[in-house]
Amino acid sequence: MSKITRTLLILLIMFLAGCNSPQPEPKQLPTRTLEIPQVPTDTEIPPTQGNTPFPTLTPTNEPEQPGPPTEQPWQLPEGDPIPLYPAGEKITLHKIQMIDQLIGWSIAVSDSDTEHILHTEDGGYKWQDVTPPQPVSDTGTKLTINGAFWDEGTAWATYNGSDFVWATKDSGVTWQAAPLDYETLSGSLFSVQDGNHAWMFQFLDAGMQKVYTALYRTVNGGSSWEKLLDPYTDASIQGFDKTGAAFINPQYGWLTRTFRGVQPQVELNLTQDGGFTWEALYIPEPPSAPEIFNNCNCGLYNPDLNSPLEGSFHLSCSCYEDDQQLKWDYLYRTNDGGETWEIREAPGGDFVYINDQIIYALSRDIYLSEDGGESWQMVRTVNWDGQFSFIDRDTAWIVAINGEEYALVKTSNGCDSFIEIKPEVIASQSIR
Repeated sequence: MSKITRTLLILLIMFLAGCNSPQPEPKQLPTRTLEIPQVPTDTEIPPTQGNTPFPTLTPTNEPEQPGPPTEQPWQLPEGDPIPLYPAGEKITLHKIQMIDQLIGWSIAVSDSDTEHILHTEDGGYKWQDVTPPQPVSDTGTKLTINGAFWDEGTAWATYNGSDFVWATKDSGVTWQAAPLDYETLSGSLFSVQDGNHAWMFQFLDAGMQKVYTALYRTVNGGSSWEKLLDPYTDASIQGFDKTGAAFINPQYGWLTRTFRGVQPQVELNLTQDGGFTWEALYIPEPPSAPEIFNNCNCGLYNPDLNSPLEGSFHLSCSCYEDDQQLKWDYLYRTNDGGETWEIREAPGGDFVYINDQIIYALSRDIYLSEDGGESWQMVRTVNWDGQFSFIDRDTAWIVAINGEEYALVKTSNGCDSFIEIKPEVIASQSIR
């Protein structure tokens, strides 16, 4: 064997021996936990150089924070509702509002003092009791109603002693109540512009020539009422008794008051923002009585608007001369928004405007003007006081009052004559 061959054989044997020898254990690397710092959610993170803020990191294992508490729906006070009159109940009508020859509303009483709302569909002969489900007072308070009736189905009503107002759109079959901020203590005054827009002056208390008044407005037919004026923050219309209000559109309206003889300036209040603010428009004294505001108890009544520029109201003044009371009445009309006035002497009583030319002056002496108040003719004299509801020049229903006696009468010839109607209660369809 050559020397080279022997050398190669030795190297081959050494290589095979190395392959069969045990291998050392692999070296273990230490483990590491990668910790990611958490960013608090209430820590403001500065923006990067590119003005893009870091995203907010919210831990997924934390419970969500509760939101604001849910406002609880208003609930009608508990109590049994005023019971409806059964068919055949004897009633006395106190007020009436007819819509047309057949359909109308009334406020009536039976043996108790609680007032009910009734609805007729035959001209006032038969009536259904459609009184809202007003809870009966536990204190025995007399439940009197102030209401407004717009058409055959739409009406609003509020009871003294309540802090809510009722509305119906289906002739009193159902009623919806909406809350008010205060309790009605001394009645209320409604003014209606259409079936959706109405205002309610709520009288809270009185004293020292003030009649504290909250003013509300609805724009959805009475489903809700927005408070426009608060007696604790408003000073514009808190003084004196409110006698009437008229709105020609959702923004423009008049308010009339009586001033009890203690304010030498007699004013008409008007709004141009739907009732949020009121301005005083001082009216001139009648040319025939230049000192009447200083010497007499004067008030404004029966406001009527044909447009924001055209309107009328009734000025009535009670004066005393030699211990005798004298009354002076005037019709004021404007065609320029109150910049100037036409002032005409007029009979006393409540004014009812059939249109801008035909006007009734209603007291025990009934007068009619057919030329816008330039002249008046006596129709007749009656021996009772009346609450009139006209549907046209000739046709009216009247609650006639003589002392404590009431009667329902109707005229079809412009108050030349009257017939008496005996109202009858029939079964009600109202849902309770």
